[in-house]
Amino acid sequence: MEDRVSVPKRRGRPSKYSEAIANEICDRLGQGEPLAAICRDPHLPSDYVVRQWAIDDRADKSGAGAGFSSRYARARQAGLERMADEVIAISDANYVGPDGLVDNGAVQQARLRIDSRRWLLSKMLPKQYGDRVTAEVVGDANAPVLTRIELVAVPARNSGVLIEHGGDKAAVTPPRACLLPRSGSAE
Repeated sequence: MEDRVSVPKRRGRPSKYSEAIANEICDRLGQGEPLAAICRDPHLPSDYVVRQWAIDDRADKSGAGAGFSSRYARARQAGLERMADEVIAISDANYVGPDGLVDNGAVQQARLRIDSRRWLLSKMLPKQYGDRVTAEVVGDANAPVLTRIELVAVPARNSGVLIEHGGDKAAVTPPRACLLPRSGSAE
């Protein structure tokens, strides 16, 4: 009888870089699929591992795969541009129900989907889809830009002093008490 030593199978997801896995991930990212959804497949590594590959610009032993980081970034860019196309498709969809009336619930859901995508695009691709913020400097192009900071005295709120303007002079007088009858008093 032969003594067989049983070697346990490796469990868990693959973590070694391979060109086939990298190509599949980049192709699916370019089609607009989120990385988390891609990495749910059991034959693919976790999204953390894929991000590490991109950070390290991972390559396999033969040197193939160098440039995974740039391929990953281009695939992300393509996926985000596809998301921008989805915004148009969602807004162009027909939201009339079977009864011939506009389905307001579906319209609100579509608005939420569009707003979520637009917000994400404005953060991920601000040059293309972000709000335009401009600052304009007006004045002589040859003169230096001057900044003036001026301190202005502001009287305290409850200083107990009122300033009365009369003629050319400003006189400082104490506040006059305004006597009003109290409610419930017999005056």
